[in-house]
Amino acid sequence: MKIIFVLVFIVTGLMVQAQNKTVPTQFDRFVQRSGIEWAAYASDTFNFSATGFNLLLLNRLTKKQVKASLPVESRSSEAGQIRYTIIDSITHAFYGDNTVVLVDSAGEPIKKVKPVPQYDNNNFTTTEITQVLYIEQGKLKSYIPFVTPMLPVYLSSGQYIGQRYFFTSCFNYTHKCKARKKNKLIFLSHTKRMLKLDAPADQLKTMYGRNLVETLWPAIIKNKTTVLDAADNRRLETEELNFLHSKEPVMVPVYDSIGNISRYEVFEGQATVPTYTAVELQQDWYYDSRKNKVFSFITGLLLYTSKSGTAPWLKLIFE
Repeated sequence: MKIIFVLVFIVTGLMVQAQNKTVPTQFDRFVQRSGIEWAAYASDTFNFSATGFNLLLLNRLTKKQVKASLPVESRSSEAGQIRYTIIDSITHAFYGDNTVVLVDSAGEPIKKVKPVPQYDNNNFTTTEITQVLYIEQGKLKSYIPFVTPMLPVYLSSGQYIGQRYFFTSCFNYTHKCKARKKNKLIFLSHTKRMLKLDAPADQLKTMYGRNLVETLWPAIIKNKTTVLDAADNRRLETEELNFLHSKEPVMVPVYDSIGNISRYEVFEGQATVPTYTAVELQQDWYYDSRKNKVFSFITGLLLYTSKSGTAPWLKLIFE
């Protein structure tokens, strides 16, 4: 089983490499639908220890209140067919054979079972969230297929060597599954993360070679997406959005029969997308204990340009 040596990794990178590079599993096959314009895995690791999320899942699993499997990774063969199992099998897979053979005073072997270590919010804090970001009807949406709590791994000397997947739970088999009202959910955390546009991508789908911002752009300039001035959170109206793109007229020559230019015709130019260096994704995370699912609400997408430097220029709200 794989040990993760880096605690926090971001599967982002939104530059397009192909028209449609899809490796379908039961969790991401939905992106093939025509209404999905762009999709990518954006998995990450988070610390939800403030709510004791990992311990909550483990306790519910021990009491057989929720289902879990051995660790599953996105886009793997294991994701194709989930096999639920019990906590004893999970701990055995993680720790291996936990029996030791001792010798009593008469020289007879005695088998003893080593106790499973106790978990608390000091050593059971990291959760990998498998997430698919996708754009549908001009809106950026989030889908959480499953989550995987992680445990630290130590050598017999006590030296810490990294994190390892423990089990996978909170399976959500449909991207259209809706969360209950927020007051019935357990709030886990608010997160902010930078997505660099020039990083390697874990793309599932693109249209016409557009990256994340370029795919959202038609909805932005048509005011189908709420656009705020990031400096003061003031909403920009339709007429104010004109500065977001240029549509310089294009002079096209018209030739006569012998190849001379007889006149010019003026055509409206194509809207161009400003050069964005990065975007910041802001999300609120919730746990639905009744459905045993994790949901993410995208609270904003901040756009950075080379001119704005370290300060965001625009903030998009997907209502």
